[in-house]
Amino acid sequence: MAQKIKVWDGAVRFFHWAMVLLVAGLWYSGSEGYIAIHQLLAYSLASLLLARLAWGIWGSQSARFSQFAASPKAAIGYLRNTTPVAGHNPASSYMIFTLLALLILQVVSGLATFDNSYMNDGPLVALLPASWVDLASAIHQFNIDIILILITVHIAFALWHSWRHDNVIKTMITGTTELEGAMQPTLRGSWRFFVMLAVLLLLMYYWQGRALLALL
Repeated sequence: MAQKIKVWDGAVRFFHWAMVLLVAGLWYSGSEGYIAIHQLLAYSLASLLLARLAWGIWGSQSARFSQFAASPKAAIGYLRNTTPVAGHNPASSYMIFTLLALLILQVVSGLATFDNSYMNDGPLVALLPASWVDLASAIHQFNIDIILILITVHIAFALWHSWRHDNVIKTMITGTTELEGAMQPTLRGSWRFFVMLAVLLLLMYYWQGRALLALL
């Protein structure tokens, strides 16, 4: 008999949907040339990613990377026999790790990317050789296309999985799901995540945010 269990804590759910909004805002602001807004969103994303990395080590059981990391054999086996699971499934774990890595690369390369107006260069531009800046700028430009493609694939599979198996989109909103024979993951208080995030945002604000807000 299926039982209702709490799978995702507030930290994971907030991270997921905040990341969706930030990536959309970063893509739009970068495309339209709103560089100061783009950079403010980028530092917000950097804070969010750092907090999630910490939560992936010390957070709730279902949020820890060690809990949903899977071998290629396990991922392929899951795709051949797809069933609902409490948390990230073995196949989706590869998409999650790939997106996290690419988003971190996007943030880091952005720190060394020059702006054509020379008013909002990344903070590392003045510290690095021109060849490194050119490389970082090129990576920053094409990496976002890879991220958007993978996000589209991720959304498509989430919709398919929600239609054919269990509603993972609803679960990421409510945090709860109904599964047979599933054990309740151990969840930690999400306030720890939000404290980390607030501290990181404050540090980013004092490092770069004040100067960027003055340009708006």
